[in-house]
Amino acid sequence: MSRVLIAVLSAIAAIVTIGIVVRSLDQRAAPPIVIQDPLQDMEIVVVVEGAVATPGVYRLPADARYQDAITAAGGASEQADLAMVNMARRIRDEDRITIPMRGVGGMTSPAVVPGDATLIDPSGTTGGVNLNTATTSELESLPGIGPVLSQRIVEARTTNGPFESVDDLALVQGVSRKLVDDLRPLVMVGP
Repeated sequence: MSRVLIAVLSAIAAIVTIGIVVRSLDQRAAPPIVIQDPLQDMEIVVVVEGAVATPGVYRLPADARYQDAITAAGGASEQADLAMVNMARRIRDEDRITIPMRGVGGMTSPAVVPGDATLIDPSGTTGGVNLNTATTSELESLPGIGPVLSQRIVEARTTNGPFESVDDLALVQGVSRKLVDDLRPLVMVGP
């Protein structure tokens, strides 16, 4: 039996040795590749204005949310209408974040309709800047809207009549679907 035991042990030793040699030659045995999120080390720069303690330009981590921007600006002021702000929304580099004040422009604090990101006030109209009555200056206060787009929006409603929905904003030259979605919680259509 000792010959059988020696033969078994020799076979096991040979298999282990072959396995070690094959593994050392196998490139797949190299250390694992670790992929890191490049945003972890990056910073973004945003403007925070409106109803905050200290409006200004702030550097934030790349994965920051509206809540982080408001905190960086010293927190919301007593006049802030935080019901109009999606605090969990991610922000991007160069964003202009305007925190609205309660009662400005005839707006009331809205309630969120379940399953819909659009904010609705008790009268059933969307809260925010009224696309049908806003001046070019009011439109320019919105993120992504500059002098050219604000003028095009005013011209579009003058030429074609009032906007019937926020989605009609996409019909204005230079306004993308993404911009409409970004503006949706900040604008409304009304009389």
